[in-house]
Amino acid sequence: MKNQKPKNPFLLLCGTISKLERSQRTHSFILSDLQQRQVGATAIAGSVMGMGAASVGLVGMAGNSDEEAEWVEFELDVKEIKGWLWMMPMRNGDNVEIVAEPMGNNRYTAYAVKRKSDDLLAVHPHATAGRKVHYRKSTKAWAWCSSLLFLFVTMALAIDMGWEILLKRDIRYFFLISFLLWLSISAIIAFRVSRKLMAFVEIAELTFETFGWPDVENIDLRKTSVENRRENKLPNYGSLYFRYK
Repeated sequence: MKNQKPKNPFLLLCGTISKLERSQRTHSFILSDLQQRQVGATAIAGSVMGMGAASVGLVGMAGNSDEEAEWVEFELDVKEIKGWLWMMPMRNGDNVEIVAEPMGNNRYTAYAVKRKSDDLLAVHPHATAGRKVHYRKSTKAWAWCSSLLFLFVTMALAIDMGWEILLKRDIRYFFLISFLLWLSISAIIAFRVSRKLMAFVEIAELTFETFGWPDVENIDLRKTSVENRRENKLPNYGSLYFRYK
């Protein structure tokens, strides 16, 4: 029996924005409070085991996971809308389409706002691509980062011990085995990081589906924004707010 796709809880609302309030705030979207504590505990365990540099990185990840986004509150006709958006270029009086989740009592949580006049799009932080795009970008990032890091370590050792060590057969064999082992370890790390971001991918796909866009798994808002830049030259366009056409 095939797994059934979960029901889309989002609705598409249309209307005019009024009583808009925007505030720039910091929030941890990737790590919850529980996950931050777990990362911190892992860092402490790592330091006890002698994993100094890795532990420092984990401590930094736990302590600096907050990022800036806009908390928006407004009315759409008689509906109360609230939500986190990376950046919202819309203003009072704009005619928009909103992907939102009903919260009861005529209140909704917004996940995307699209202005009809120019197709500008504000979205929930990190919800910018479908799963196939996410997998391709994750694989590319893993391949580049793991290879460059290993190359950097290899060059550092060669500079410290002398380039002639690379001419020794057993040393080259050692580096080859080490590289394959590092690829395996880094692949596991990259997979776990990629899985942590899947919640945003699911939000993105549900958002795209609610708008009625086809092939949601292959949508990349950063790419479509570049292709449909038009007259927009502002630096935040294509990184914090987008366009899909």
